[in-house]
Amino acid sequence: MPFKAGAAQFSYIINPGQLSACIQAGVGGETSGENVRRLFNKEIEMSETPISFTETHHALLFAWIARAIIELAGIEKGEPAIRRAVALYGRQRGGRMALRAAANGDALSMANYMAYGEWQSSPGAMEQELLEKAPDARLRITRCPWQRAWQASGLLAYGRLYCLEIDDALAEGFNPTLKIDRLSLQTAGDPWCEFIYRGAGLPEQGVQFQPHAQPAYPAEKIKLSWEYHTGHLFAALETVLVAELGDIGRAAAAAGLAEFGSRFGEPAVQTILAYRNTDFSRPPDPA
Repeated sequence: MPFKAGAAQFSYIINPGQLSACIQAGVGGETSGENVRRLFNKEIEMSETPISFTETHHALLFAWIARAIIELAGIEKGEPAIRRAVALYGRQRGGRMALRAAANGDALSMANYMAYGEWQSSPGAMEQELLEKAPDARLRITRCPWQRAWQASGLLAYGRLYCLEIDDALAEGFNPTLKIDRLSLQTAGDPWCEFIYRGAGLPEQGVQFQPHAQPAYPAEKIKLSWEYHTGHLFAALETVLVAELGDIGRAAAAAGLAEFGSRFGEPAVQTILAYRNTDFSRPPDPA
């Protein structure tokens, strides 16, 4: 039976037997590649093909875990927990951005917040327009790879929970005094996502990384791979869900990772788990 949260309709594909198996496998143990295979009583086909992570991997992993925790813990406990997990993930990302900016001698301004973003969209995945530059910047996104991935997989209601938290958390992690106004979201049924970045004061050229003679973090070292971001996302979700909901949180992480492995293969699961002990509060070595 699906759950409702406001206007959002939640349904699940994982059947109750699989969820029960996730709970059993999660009790008292860690999620692992071996556990994930056992949850579904099947082997995931191995592949020697190198894995190329994209926004789609990131988006679907989140939505599968969000769906699992809501089904296991219910809306009342599951939704706040997954949103707090996104907030942790965002604050850590924003904090890394701030550390890079400070190391380069740049102010923690809104303009630099926009310049020090850690990801770059895959070719053709994102369509956006900077409608205004100063005194505030206004950005409209008409094509979003997260929204498209969630919609194609029937996971839009779960993906929306990510969108409700991520931008505020990123800004807070970078500089708690910054303010971003969220005017619309595609995951809420709007035709586009639109944001106002207060006090950005961008130049005519738009978002720019300031030139430095010898930067601690050159421009090409600011962007991180989707593999890193997806590993960080899983670590943050698992950390918060287990801390708040114990074995149920661990089971939800296992269930989401199982879906991820079924879709993308066991090597992708192992890649995610390899990031488990990473300190995501600090940027990777720029070298």
